[in-house]
Amino acid sequence: MKELLQLKIFYFIFYTFIVLSVLSANKIMAEQKIKVIADEIKVIDDGNIIEAEGDAEATSENGTQIKSDKIIYKELNKELIAEGKIIINDLEGNTYYFDNLTSDDKVTNFDGIGLRARLDDGSRIVGTSLIKRENLSSIADAEYTPCLKEDYLIKNCPGWKLKSNKIYQNNDSKTIHYDHARIHLFNIPVFYLPYFSHPDPSVKKRSGFLMPTVETDQNLGDTFSIPIFYNIKSNLDLTFTPTIQSKSNNFYSINYRHLNEIGGFNIDTSLDDNNDNTGTSSHFFMEANLNNPYGNLDTFLQMSNNDTYMRKNKINKLTVLKSGFNFQRSDNDKYFSLDAIGYKHLAIQNGEQWEYLYPKITYNIDNIENNFFDSDTRLNNQLYFNKSLDDSYTSLFSSELNVKKSLINNKAGLVFNNEGNIRIVSISTDNKTSNDTNNIRFYPQLHTTIKYPLSKSTLKTNQTLSPIIMPILAPYNNYTDPQGISSSNLFSANRATSIREWESGPRLSYGIDWFIENNAGTSLRFNIGQSFRLNKNHSDTTEELSDYYFTSNIFFDNNYLNNSIVLDRNDVDVKSISMNTYTELYDLKLKADYDYTSGKYSTTNEQIAFGGEYNFADNFFLKFTGSKDIDTNKNIGYQYGLLYEDNCLGIDLNYYRDLTIDRDIKESDGYSFTIVLKPFGSTRSYGKTKVFGPSID
Repeated sequence: MKELLQLKIFYFIFYTFIVLSVLSANKIMAEQKIKVIADEIKVIDDGNIIEAEGDAEATSENGTQIKSDKIIYKELNKELIAEGKIIINDLEGNTYYFDNLTSDDKVTNFDGIGLRARLDDGSRIVGTSLIKRENLSSIADAEYTPCLKEDYLIKNCPGWKLKSNKIYQNNDSKTIHYDHARIHLFNIPVFYLPYFSHPDPSVKKRSGFLMPTVETDQNLGDTFSIPIFYNIKSNLDLTFTPTIQSKSNNFYSINYRHLNEIGGFNIDTSLDDNNDNTGTSSHFFMEANLNNPYGNLDTFLQMSNNDTYMRKNKINKLTVLKSGFNFQRSDNDKYFSLDAIGYKHLAIQNGEQWEYLYPKITYNIDNIENNFFDSDTRLNNQLYFNKSLDDSYTSLFSSELNVKKSLINNKAGLVFNNEGNIRIVSISTDNKTSNDTNNIRFYPQLHTTIKYPLSKSTLKTNQTLSPIIMPILAPYNNYTDPQGISSSNLFSANRATSIREWESGPRLSYGIDWFIENNAGTSLRFNIGQSFRLNKNHSDTTEELSDYYFTSNIFFDNNYLNNSIVLDRNDVDVKSISMNTYTELYDLKLKADYDYTSGKYSTTNEQIAFGGEYNFADNFFLKFTGSKDIDTNKNIGYQYGLLYEDNCLGIDLNYYRDLTIDRDIKESDGYSFTIVLKPFGSTRSYGKTKVFGPSID
């Protein structure tokens, strides 16, 4: 019993000693501004100096860590000295390496020798010394590059770097300044700037120069443009771009963007210098989306005092300018819109260029309660006043009632999609060259789409085969010509696209829809069909029985092929083909659009357009786009070029040939060159490019 009591007393004294030691240690650490740990620690001068050696590590109050072979901490002077293999990890995720370092106990002010730094974005800085005072830093004999070593095109050679006698960084203004800066591309000095500054990587928008573009064109000559960005406020900025051309007028562009509580505004305008004394040319575009409690209001204005100015100078390819406003409001099952729009056709010569739509009012009501038919009922109304290019004026009012009801016969396996339409159109036309007309048109129609879906499923595939029959009952009318049939409108209830027209006469469409897909995501859809329309009288020479319309859609591994073919019903000869396809084959991405209309049945027309991108080496892309009129064996235009783009450098070089001709717009060819030093820009968004065919995203 006595031995047990002595043992308890021993454990009590032992635990008390441990607790007091911990509390004492915590008190000491709490009093110090910096915590030091190491393999070996010496306390000198009554604890005012701490020498730490062997994996020494010091942590400041704010969490900044310093690792070194040897650390000396002088508490009275609030000074820390580090020697040998020094590593600093700050709170922003940056890592600094030094040979020698002297710092305060907060590690906010320090002097370092032999700097090597890797910033949190992967970029690197080296210098002979770094001096940091609060929010100001200075690096002597500095080199900076954002390029990652693993992406170097040439061994030990970054895509670009910037060398400077001194680099200053101001964390308050978030700006980096350079003294006597030299920009090196692949270690070759190409630019010298006595002074240069840019925002640090944390800044999203800052005033300054954007990436320049250099071009050569046989008509415009050598062209140079450099955008100057001015960040007025976080919600307000302006970009001014002078474009200098050796063989044509120089022009100056401005883009102004403003976002506030009223809405968003965008102004894009340009003006040339009239160096050829033919008159100053300009364009002015404005867009505004205005916030209001009633709905969405968009206003837009597009103006140019010269029909060919924008296309000639490659500002844009627009041939129709659009100005006006659009107001939309949706409320539960009701939709209202109001448009007033003017169109100017720039490609028209020696004729009327303007047409107007003022106003155009649409008012639709969906999901109208219909207890009698127990169906989906809608009412669509439209009113507009239009001035056409032939100087005729038309006022129109249309009201259409649409009733839909679907039925499924479970015993027979048939699906019926029934629909009834009644459209009333009132049209008044003021013609300048013929008699005025006023009439009211009445378009009733009943139709049903009958499907007999047959399904089959296995562990790997699902497929559906659906015969389709679509009978349509509609009276003949004298306002609508027989409509052209295509694969896309074969089963349309009304093939007439104008609101003032409606396809007339009883008709029947029929065909087969087959769809199959597997678990890997590969799918195939196949449609074939024909339409029959009963002519009103025997003197009507319009073909009653249509040709065969065939479509197919194949999708697999991000590749697709969409195909539409019209076959003559008499000799099964091809009348027309329309095809678009996208293919990814190893490192090649290719899009193609092809259209063909046989000259045997109508005007011959055959065109093909390509767009592609080939990644033939790391970060190297061969790009091409073009279109050709196969019937005349003439190119419409094409462009091909080379793009190099890695994490820090982008180089885009293109050759183009544009065969567009319109007044002073002539055939042209030339080169464009854009170089981007990241993170200041991207070749995907800067530089001038021409697109003559489908583009690769």
